[in-house]
Amino acid sequence: MSISMRSQVLTSVALLTLASVSPALAQKVTTVPDLTGKQVLEQMANQGTGGVSGTAIAAATATEIATAPFGTSSGGFNFKLDPASGLLQRTTTSFGPSFVERALTAGEGKVSAGATFSQTNYDKLSDFSLTNLPMGSVTAGSPLVSTTTTGNLKISSSTLAMSGAVGVTPKIDIGVVVPLVTVKLSGTSTTVNGNGVVSRLVETNDVFSGLGDIAAFAKFRIAKFKGPDVPDPGGIALNVIMRLPTGDRDNLRGLGVTRTLGSFVASFGKGPLKPHGSVSFEYWNKALDVPYDHLKNQFQYNGGVEIVAAPKLTFLADFLGQKVLGAGPVQFNSINPVAGIGATAAQSLVFADGSLDKITFIPGLKVNLIGKMVLSLNALVTMKNNGLHSKITPVAGINLTK
Repeated sequence: MSISMRSQVLTSVALLTLASVSPALAQKVTTVPDLTGKQVLEQMANQGTGGVSGTAIAAATATEIATAPFGTSSGGFNFKLDPASGLLQRTTTSFGPSFVERALTAGEGKVSAGATFSQTNYDKLSDFSLTNLPMGSVTAGSPLVSTTTTGNLKISSSTLAMSGAVGVTPKIDIGVVVPLVTVKLSGTSTTVNGNGVVSRLVETNDVFSGLGDIAAFAKFRIAKFKGPDVPDPGGIALNVIMRLPTGDRDNLRGLGVTRTLGSFVASFGKGPLKPHGSVSFEYWNKALDVPYDHLKNQFQYNGGVEIVAAPKLTFLADFLGQKVLGAGPVQFNSINPVAGIGATAAQSLVFADGSLDKITFIPGLKVNLIGKMVLSLNALVTMKNNGLHSKITPVAGINLTK
C-alpha cells in the first residue's frame, strides 16, 4: 500500500470513528512506520479539521531547521604573501566569528575544512508549549462529533554540518556546507468528544534522517580599510550563499525551494576588539505553502564582536536577526471543518498574516588546540522567535586550515 493510500485510510477510519465511536472505548492509533514526518503530524491532529494543525507544525519545523544558522566555513587562520620575505604571513590576530561573516578572506590557495554539531530540543511553537498543545477542535450538535484534540509532543533535531572552503584569489573565497540532519518526533495526541470521553489516541515515535539543504557560497572582498600597524584593519565584502533544495521537506529536513542570500559584510580589525556586521536578503525561487498562507524570502541582519583574549583564545558575542516573510506567527484560529461530519465550526493551528521573526544571541569562544586547528564552542540563545524554537542550542565545531 502506498504512503498516500495509507494516509487516506487512516484519515477515513478516524472520521468514521468520530461519528460512531462507542463512549466506552477510544480508538488507539499507532502511526504507520513508513509515513513521512508531515503525514505523522497530520494524523496526530484533529481529523475533523483535516489535520491542518499537523501541516502547520510540520511547516514550522522544516522552516526552523532549514533557516537555522550554520557555523561559518571560513578558516580560523588567514594569510597573505609577504613580498619582502616570500613567506606567508598571518593577517589577523583573532580566529573569526562562528555564525556570521567578516570581510577578511582566507588568502590565495589556502584551504580550510571543518564540521559543526548542534542538538536542539524544541520547547515552544510561537506562544504555545509543545506540552498540552492545542491541535484542533470541532463544534457540532452531536456530542460525539464535537471534539477537542490536545498533543504532547517531543520534537528535536541534530545537525552535523561539514564544510570546506578555498581561497581562489587574495580577494575571493568559495566553499560548500553539507548538512546531515536527524529529526526525532515522539509523543501522543488525545481527542476528547463532547461527552468528555477519549475517542481517539494517537502515539508516535519516529526518526527522520538524511541530507539537509546544501549550501554553496562565495565571498568577494570589495574594499580594505586603511590602518597602520595592524595585520588587517578590516574592510567590506559581498557574500553570496545559495541553498539547494536537497533536504526532504515532507520529512522536515528542508524547504524544497532554492534560496539565494546576498550579504554586505563589514568588519574592523584595530585593537583587541574587532566588530563585524552585515545586512542580507534571501530570495526564494518559489513560495512555501503553509496552511491558509505562504512563506517566501527572508531578511537577515547581524552584528557582533571578536575579543582577542590571548594569542590562542578568542571570545565571541553575536546577535543574529531573521525575518521570514509572508506569514507568521502560528495561531489557533477558526477554519472550515471537514465537510460531511455534521460540524458547525472548527479551530486549528494556522499561520497568521505577518512574518516569522527571530533574534538569537550567540556567545562563544574559539581556541587554537594545536597547529592550525581551532575548536569552537557556542550557544544559540533565543531572544525572540514566533515559530518553533528552543531556549538554548549548544554547538561545537572544529576547523583545520591548510
